[in-house]
Order: sequence, then C-alpha cells, then structure tokens
Amino acid sequence: MIYDMESLNQKIQQIEERNKKVEADKAWETSWTRRLLLTVFTYLAIGVYLWAIEIPRPWLNAIVPAAAFMLSTLTMPLFKKLWLRGNVVEGGPPQVKEQGLIEEKESVKRENLEKLRDYIQGKEKITNNEVEEFLSVSNATAERYLNELEKEGLLEQVGNIGQGVYYKVKPS
Repeated sequence: MIYDMESLNQKIQQIEERNKKVEADKAWETSWTRRLLLTVFTYLAIGVYLWAIEIPRPWLNAIVPAAAFMLSTLTMPLFKKLWLRGNVVEGGPPQVKEQGLIEEKESVKRENLEKLRDYIQGKEKITNNEVEEFLSVSNATAERYLNELEKEGLLEQVGNIGQGVYYKVKPS
C-alpha cells in the first residue's frame, strides 16, 4: 500500500497519540494512587460484607484481606522480573524463547493460506463458512484469509455484507 506524506504524518500522529495513552495507562497501573484506592475499596467491600453476615468486629477483620491485596500489588513487579528473566531472550525485544508468539502466528497464517490456495483449485466459489470449517478458524480469521487471497488476485468478492457474500475463484 502506497501512502503520501500527509497520510504518513497522520499515521505517525495516531501512533504517537496511542503511545501516550499506553504510557498513561502504564503509569496508572503502577501508581500509588491506584494501589491505595483499591486497598481502601477492598477494605470497605470486605468490611460491609463481614458486617452484613454479622461477623464480630467486621472492620478490624477487613484489614487482613486489604493488607494482603496491597502486599500482592507490591510484590507483582518482582515476580514479573523473575518471569521475564526466564522467558525473554536477553538483549533483544521481549519475545518468548525459541519461536516468538508473533512468528508462530505468522507461520500458522502462511500454512493456512497455502492450504486455502490448494483448496480453491478447481472450485468456482468459496464462502466464509467453508473456510471456517476447512481450517477450523474463527469467522474474522476466515474473512482475513479471504481478503488476503482477494488482494493476491485469486478471488473476487461477490456481495458486500451478510450471508449472501461469497468469493468467486478466478481462473489461474
């Protein structure tokens, strides 16, 4: 797909805006404000529950689960570091050892597209439901595969939306 400079600038601006939101979300997730609010809400919820079921000294007893929650939020970064140390390739971007998740999904996609190319040989048309059944994939994945084959010039979509849509196989 070819972009002009204006559309590239718009794409870059969208990415930068998304990155700001992601950074703000990360900051919120690890903030003391969030931890304290969740601890207070946990304390209040447990206290009200213990009071409702008539446990003696409900507000005193609610301290333990609230404190346990706070302790768990404080120890998660440590466990994350330990997990990453065992599952991330050193010196590179975060990716699972051996074959990364993205590479694995791309490999499955390539295999499925190849199966689909073979499958449509000699057929006149194919539907999304056929692809779903043939490859055991979701509706959205079948649609992406069909769109990919359409871009390659192997298929032509007939219809726009709904059950009546099918793809005519172009002769090779």
